[in-house]
Amino acid sequence: MHARLIEFPEQGLPGTLVRYTEGGGEPVEVEARGPVALSSGSRLVYVIDAADAEAADKDALADGLAGLPSDAFVVADLSGATDGMLRAVAGQRAVKTLVLSGDFTDEGVAALGTMPELTDLVLESPRFTGAGLAALAGSETAGSLDTLVLSGTTAFEPRSLAALAQAPHLASLAFEGVRVDHALADALVALTPHLAEVSVAERPGHDLALDVLERLLAAGLSVNGISAPPENAVLFARAAAEAADTGAFEDEDQDQDQDQEDAEDFEDEEPQERGVLREVTDEAELDRLLAGPVPVLVDLTAPWCGPCALLTPVLEDVVESCGDALTGVKIDVDRAGWAQERFGAMGVPTVILLREGKESFRFSGVVSGPRLTGWLAAVGVTAG
Repeated sequence: MHARLIEFPEQGLPGTLVRYTEGGGEPVEVEARGPVALSSGSRLVYVIDAADAEAADKDALADGLAGLPSDAFVVADLSGATDGMLRAVAGQRAVKTLVLSGDFTDEGVAALGTMPELTDLVLESPRFTGAGLAALAGSETAGSLDTLVLSGTTAFEPRSLAALAQAPHLASLAFEGVRVDHALADALVALTPHLAEVSVAERPGHDLALDVLERLLAAGLSVNGISAPPENAVLFARAAAEAADTGAFEDEDQDQDQDQEDAEDFEDEEPQERGVLREVTDEAELDRLLAGPVPVLVDLTAPWCGPCALLTPVLEDVVESCGDALTGVKIDVDRAGWAQERFGAMGVPTVILLREGKESFRFSGVVSGPRLTGWLAAVGVTAG
């Protein structure tokens, strides 16, 4: 039995329309033409690459989007987007994730204030300066936005981020190809404490300077998945700079290649755990360990998490090399429902170092053994 029908134009829309069911089932590609049936729990994702389309075709696409019911999609990915397309997609009030790349301007972004379900927004345009964010302040979109990604916005003005002070749920900002200097750091620090995470995809000419990294960490922000108490900000920033100067870490392309190789190895043969990390499910047991004199490295993990399985051997090697100077703990968040809430962890893997019950640093995702060893050494935990 169909819960509802979404009416698409009889002439159809270009691009790809995918129907999926929340909680299970294989996604199915359907034609964006005429009535599209949706059962209870099913949703639509729309993807279009109009980068090479003629202006008239883009105008026609905008008209087609504008004529859709306001609850047609939950995800929309528009490449080659124009201001007209942005104004049209702004009528999609059920969209939760919106990815926009093209030649749009601040005028188009200013029209996106009518999307009360939007949590994740990606903006990529060399003509976007950030001024359009001011129009979103206090809007329905600002009230729901959780993550904002700015990519390739070469004309972006950091001061425009002040408008995001009226986006109370915005916790994460990501920048790709945007220089993170002191002007941008000023704007980011002003958004704390509700802004918690900053991600920076560094490129030549956009390297994250040591003093800027220190400021962001000292303000309590997580930078590229790394966070530390303000008193450890300088130590961590300097440890990162020293590692970069000595070439201790692989460059970005090598990291990506290695991640791919690790993923392929994991698919072929699941890594075998050696039991170095102590498995804990009882919160009282963890409290007893934290009350002791030895620092504790807590790994929040889950059996279904692929990156967790890749990280475990790294943690085992590092903990083993530290001997009696470090205790390693592994907590399956599926079995220990209290763990994520206690540590305020958004996902897994998340790793936290605690000394005398106080957090020294944390990170999320997969890191190399040398990098983790350097972070531990920065706070005085060294190999035995």
